[in-house]
Amino acid sequence: MSESLEIPPLNVLVVDDELNIRKALAACLEADGHRVFAVGSAADALQAVNQRSFDVAFIDMLLGKDSALELIPQLLSAGPWMKIIVITAYASVDTAVESMKRGAADYLPKPFTPAQVSLVVKKVAELRSLEDRLADLQGAAGADGPPVDLSTSSPAMQRAINLGREVADSDITVLIRGESGTGKGVLARAIHSWSRRKDKLFSTVACPALSSELLESELFGHIKGAFTGAVRDNPGRIAASEGGTLFLDEIGDLPLRLQPKLLRFLQDRHYERVGDPGTRRADVRVITATNVDLEKAVAEGRFREDLLYRINVIRIDLPPLRQRTDDLIPMARTMLLHLARATSPTRCLFPWLGPPGDQGLPLAWERA
Repeated sequence: MSESLEIPPLNVLVVDDELNIRKALAACLEADGHRVFAVGSAADALQAVNQRSFDVAFIDMLLGKDSALELIPQLLSAGPWMKIIVITAYASVDTAVESMKRGAADYLPKPFTPAQVSLVVKKVAELRSLEDRLADLQGAAGADGPPVDLSTSSPAMQRAINLGREVADSDITVLIRGESGTGKGVLARAIHSWSRRKDKLFSTVACPALSSELLESELFGHIKGAFTGAVRDNPGRIAASEGGTLFLDEIGDLPLRLQPKLLRFLQDRHYERVGDPGTRRADVRVITATNVDLEKAVAEGRFREDLLYRINVIRIDLPPLRQRTDDLIPMARTMLLHLARATSPTRCLFPWLGPPGDQGLPLAWERA
């Protein structure tokens, strides 16, 4: 792991039934700039994770009559992204191994020094950062598209990109509007890459791709047994995108019955998993996109006016391709080169149409 990786301030949960330990550990963490919430029991810890979002949790192995080994899976069910560090005065190989099996990320014996606390937080923060980057890369690879290229000679497109840059570092909800193929998803990913959330996950949910029931589970998650086929807990995309960006593509096709749930999340960042009455909270920036006339959809009763108000805080309009004719040849060249490399191990040849210097299209490629 890179030693130069800068660790941002983290939200840390401390669970220990000894007041002096809670104070000492909180002091160590706050000295490094982290935000600490300390509790003295397993019940208070479970209440905390259902009301707040934490990056890291320090849990004492013995909490009165409770054990960290039982608490770990319950905390991870509420916050799958959270990294758990078990602390104890009764360190042993057996307890360390068992806590790791239950999902702990690291193990810290008492007594500990501030330097040891800083080191273990740095390790788990780097681990989470790498996991987020891997998930982001997997998502990008899964799209199997050409490399992102925002170069353009269209003034309207340049204005759209500049507006995206201006709002990138805020948490304002952005609505990107434009016809199919204008690059709404590309701009959404670019906004994420320009933001302070760039090291966290960028997750995409295509609203028309799933049935209403599956889309609800995909977005908000579900608990085991919530419906037929729910054989295990699913945290959902909102929880998985903690600290990052959730891109809702073609938001105009979001089923009407799910719109109040999304509206509530946009208002206060609270939501419930399917089958679970407990309320959860997530720190996620939301970007939406559509090719639908949402004002018309509101008039026809297919889209909530209050939801439109919430997602339309910043609106970015992308011009149709027919108004960007100067961009078509560079875009086609990029796409053809990508397809050539994807379909076979080739060496691309570019016999351009027209005289030297003419910006024609590549005609063929041949095997190296």
